[in-house]
Amino acid sequence: LVKACQKRPVNRAALEKLHLCALKYAGMRGAIVRKTRESLTQTALVTFEKKVLPTPLSVPYHHEDQEYRYPNGSRITVGGLDKASKIMSSEYDCVYVQEATELAEEDCEYLTTRLRNGAMPYQQLIMDCNPDGPDDRLNRRCARGAITRLVSRHEDNPTITPEYLAQLDQLTGY
Repeated sequence: LVKACQKRPVNRAALEKLHLCALKYAGMRGAIVRKTRESLTQTALVTFEKKVLPTPLSVPYHHEDQEYRYPNGSRITVGGLDKASKIMSSEYDCVYVQEATELAEEDCEYLTTRLRNGAMPYQQLIMDCNPDGPDDRLNRRCARGAITRLVSRHEDNPTITPEYLAQLDQLTGY
């Protein structure tokens, strides 16, 4: 289980990983999820279609099934955990959760039990977040060793300008 902080570079990396796994492992089943499905439309899916997929037409999106279909039989579904029962009969190899601080512990457990497709040699749950502070439940899970943290900072993102970093330095809080 990998949890990473600061969504900008991590978001892209997680989406690239899903795409590469879908290309490499025929029949792989992946998912891009957030607390609500509608939250993905203008966030992760824009990045996925504009920056990750070579051309959207090469991996078409099927609206009726809410999934991207790869020529090798791999699928990447899109969903929200506001209707968690929809994922309970699903099987995945890799699931990417955008903004994990929105999820309840139960949501993470639901997703973990879905990692059983077996098309990849391993199954993985990847989550990103902007942490709420030191007492955030994800930070506590990292401290216990229950999940692995990969920390990234705004400075790690090559598209962030010094001017934008200066704006961020003026903010308060976490």
